[in-house]
Amino acid sequence: MKKIISDILKGGLPLLCLGMTVTSCDDFLDRKPLDQVSPSEYFKTADQLGTFTINYYTRIFPNNSGWFGGVATFDNGTDNQAARSGNSGMYLQDQWKVPTSGGLDVYAIRDVDKFINESEAKIAKEEVTGTPELINQYMGEAYFIRAMLYFDKLKTYGDFPIMLNELNIDKDLVEASKRQPRNLVARQILSDMDKAIDKLQVNFANKVRINKYAALAMKSRMALYEATFEKYHRGTGRVPGDANWPGKNKEWNKNFTINQDDEVNFFLDQAIDAAKKVCDAVPLSTQNNHVMNPGTVGNFNGWNPYYDMFASPNLTKYPEVLLWREFNTDINVAHLTSNKLRGGLSSGWTRGLVESFLMKNGLPIYASGSGYHGDTTVDLAKTDRDERLQLFVFGESNDLDIDQKSIDLINKQRVKEGKPTITKLLFDAATLFATDQASRDVTGYRQRKFYNYDPAMQLGQTFSDVDGQIIIRVEEAMLNYIEASYLRTGSLDATATGYWTALRARAGITAPISTTIAATDMTKEADVNRPSYDWAAFSAGHPVDATLYSIRRERRSEFAGEGLREDDLIRWAALDQVKNYQIEGVNFWDQIYQSPSFVDKNGVSLIIADGGANATMSAKTLSKYVRPYQIQTTNNILYNGYTFYQAHYLSPFSYQEMQLCSPDRNAENSNLYQNIYWPVEANGEAIK
Repeated sequence: MKKIISDILKGGLPLLCLGMTVTSCDDFLDRKPLDQVSPSEYFKTADQLGTFTINYYTRIFPNNSGWFGGVATFDNGTDNQAARSGNSGMYLQDQWKVPTSGGLDVYAIRDVDKFINESEAKIAKEEVTGTPELINQYMGEAYFIRAMLYFDKLKTYGDFPIMLNELNIDKDLVEASKRQPRNLVARQILSDMDKAIDKLQVNFANKVRINKYAALAMKSRMALYEATFEKYHRGTGRVPGDANWPGKNKEWNKNFTINQDDEVNFFLDQAIDAAKKVCDAVPLSTQNNHVMNPGTVGNFNGWNPYYDMFASPNLTKYPEVLLWREFNTDINVAHLTSNKLRGGLSSGWTRGLVESFLMKNGLPIYASGSGYHGDTTVDLAKTDRDERLQLFVFGESNDLDIDQKSIDLINKQRVKEGKPTITKLLFDAATLFATDQASRDVTGYRQRKFYNYDPAMQLGQTFSDVDGQIIIRVEEAMLNYIEASYLRTGSLDATATGYWTALRARAGITAPISTTIAATDMTKEADVNRPSYDWAAFSAGHPVDATLYSIRRERRSEFAGEGLREDDLIRWAALDQVKNYQIEGVNFWDQIYQSPSFVDKNGVSLIIADGGANATMSAKTLSKYVRPYQIQTTNNILYNGYTFYQAHYLSPFSYQEMQLCSPDRNAENSNLYQNIYWPVEANGEAIK
C-alpha cells in the first residue's frame, strides 16, 4: 500500500531555463540533481533561490511550445473556437468518467512548501547571501507559484486540502487529505499572493519573470474567479454552506460557518483593490492606428502597434504586457504559431464569437440602424465592425503572404499555368477542404491574432517562431475591475467607465457605453433557439441584465483567442442552458461555396455534402453556416451538438485516491469526498 501511495504522490522538479537568463542556466544544469542535494548544501544564495522558482514557470503558465498552434488554440472547445475533433469530454455524458486511478498530483505543492519553509528559516538566520531585493524577489516568486498551484486545484476540484508543510506520504496522507471549503482555499491563495506582492519587484528581468504588477493582476483574476463562482453556483452543492454541499457532514467541518454574501463581497473587494492598483500604475498606451492590413510587400511588422503587441519577439516595450514568455532559437526554445495560422490551424473562431462583436458605432449587429452588412463573405462580416474583429480574423481581402521571394515562386508557377501574376498573396478563402487535417480551417473564420508576417517566423519544418507569448496583460485587470465593481455596487463608477471607454476607443468604438447597453436586447442575446447565442448571456440558467452582459461581451471581444473563455464560462455558471448546441462557422452556402479555391486542379468540386463517410461539408439543408460537427452522420458522437452536464463544472477524484484517503479504505467514507453529481465508482459517468 505504501508503494502505491508513493507512486501517486512522488515526483521530481522539471528543469527548464526558458531563456530567462537572470542566472546561468549552464552552471545550474551542471550541478547535481536537486533530489540528490541536501537542503543544507544548497539554496544559500539569492541566485540559488532563483534557480528553484524558474523551474515552475512552465508548470503554472500555459505552454506555447509544441507541434501545434500554441496560444492560438487555447480557446478551443468553447463557444468561441472550434477544433476539428470538438470537446466531447466536456459536452457528452459518456466521454468523461471517474478515473479508476490517479494521484492527487500534489508533489509540486509539496516541494514548494518545503522550499518556502526551509528558505524562510535560513533567511531569518541570515544564512542566505545576496541583496535583500533579490532574496525577496525569488521568495515572492515562490509564494506566487504556490498560489498558482492551489488556484489550479481550486478551479479543478473546488474544495481541496490545504497543505502548507511538506507531506510525509507514509504517515500523513489520510489526515492531510481532508478537503477544506473552497472559500478557505481561496483565502489561502490570496494570502500567498499578498506575500508575493509585498516581496516582488515592480519591473524585474524585463518582465519575463514574475513581478509586482503581474502579481496584482493575477490576484484580481483569482479573487474575481472565486467571487463569481460562489455567487452564481450558490445552491448547487458546489459552494460551502449549500444545503447539499458534500463537505457539510465531515467531522472537521462541524464548526464551519459561512455568510455566503459576505464571502462574495470579500472576494469582490479584493479583486477591485488589486485591479485598481495595477491599472492606475500601468497606462493603456499601445494604440491602434486603425491600419487593418500591412499594405506593402516586405512590411512584416510596424504597420499597426496594437497588432504587433501580439506578434513581436520582444514584448518588453509594450507597457500593457505585465508578464511574458521569451523565445530564442539559439537555445532551441521556439514555437509554430505563425506557421499553423498561415495554414489553417485545424481550428477556427465560431459564428457566435464573430456575431458578438459590436459595430464601430457601438450597436449590436441586430440593432436598428447598426449598418451591419451581412455575412455572405468574411470581409462583409468584418466591415464597419469592432476593429479587434477586423484585425484578428482573416478576410478575403487580407494579406496572407507579403514576402517577395514567396510571391515570385507563386508567380513562376502561375505563368506556367497561364494565369495572371499577383503582387500580394491574399487569404482569399479558408482551407476548409485541405487533406492535411493539421492545416485545415474548421469554421472558415481563421484567427489572425498572433500571426507574424515575417516568413522567418513561419518555417513549418522546424520551430522558428520566436514571438513572445503574453501571459498577463493589464487589460485583464481593467476588465476585472469593471466586472467586480459593477457586481459590488450595481452601477458603473467613474473608474470603471474610464477603463471601459479606453478599451472601446482603441477598438475603434467611439459611441458612449450607454448607447451599447440601451441597444442590447436580452430577449435576443439569451434566445437559446438562436444558433449563435452567447453562452455568457446566462448565469445558472437565467439571463443576466444588459449591463452585465455588455461587460462580459467586452471581455469576450478583448480576449478572443487567448484562452480565458472556458474559465469565464465556468465561474459564471454559464453552461447550464447548453443543450444540443451546434457550433457554426462562416456562411458557406450563400456565396462562399462558389470560390474557385474549392475546385481541384482537374475541375472537380471538393464539396461533398451528402452526410456520408466521404463528406467534406455540412449540408445546406441543415444550415447555410458551416457546421463542423455535422459533416458526417455516421460514427460522429457530436452530431447532435454540445450538451452540458452539471457534474462537469468540477472534476472527479479517482476511485483509488478516494480509497487511499479514507480512514477505513472505503471510498464512501473518504476524507477526499467526491464532487457533487459524480458517482463514487470507477468509470462512473456524470449523474446530472
